[in-house]
Amino acid sequence: MRIKWFSGIRVVGLVMVLLYHFYITQFSGGFVGVDVFFTFSGFLITALFIDELQKKGTIDLLGFYRRRLVRIFPPLLLAVLVSMVFTLLVGKDFVADIGKQIAAALGFTTNYFEIANGGSYENNFFPHLFVHTWSLAVEVHFYLIWGLLVSLLGRSISRSEMNQRLKLSRFRAMLSLLSLFFLLITFLAMFLRAFGLTEYSPIYFSSVSHSFPFFIGAFLATL
Repeated sequence: MRIKWFSGIRVVGLVMVLLYHFYITQFSGGFVGVDVFFTFSGFLITALFIDELQKKGTIDLLGFYRRRLVRIFPPLLLAVLVSMVFTLLVGKDFVADIGKQIAAALGFTTNYFEIANGGSYENNFFPHLFVHTWSLAVEVHFYLIWGLLVSLLGRSISRSEMNQRLKLSRFRAMLSLLSLFFLLITFLAMFLRAFGLTEYSPIYFSSVSHSFPFFIGAFLATL
């Protein structure tokens, strides 16, 4: 599936995040650009699953994981290697525990690495080189869990005795309900945990509480 104007949405999301980090007081809402990315990612991935079930009658989960890995890991590895060349030009604080930083980035766990180390999304100057990969970690976690759930749902639908058109309609309906369920659960996880907090980064970085935009997109895809 290709949406011609999706690249434009990506640029809008990127510009919003950059403006937030460079002009945090003047553009305090720019962090929403991350949620723009997440929403469209949830939409596209879910739409691809629906198309695959329609065309092939089943969902190839391992194939999906393989395609995601090939698309994500090589550029990430290249970014880490190139960044390491320039570590001699930055302060020592930035390369402290650099092995753990790299392991977290390549292992798609930067978000929880930042939570464990007290990282703050609102502080532009805390010394971690690969903190920006936190959102990639959240996205990969969504791919792993949502891919598995959608694949299992597709298998259960495929085994039922009904025509292809009815199967697809039933799959869309059940996927819609599943999307709404996880949207509600994950949104409440962020909303309820926010009460009484002065530092919101732990719930902002968390894959559990910050995955609701994916499910907004997933729900829209089922429509």
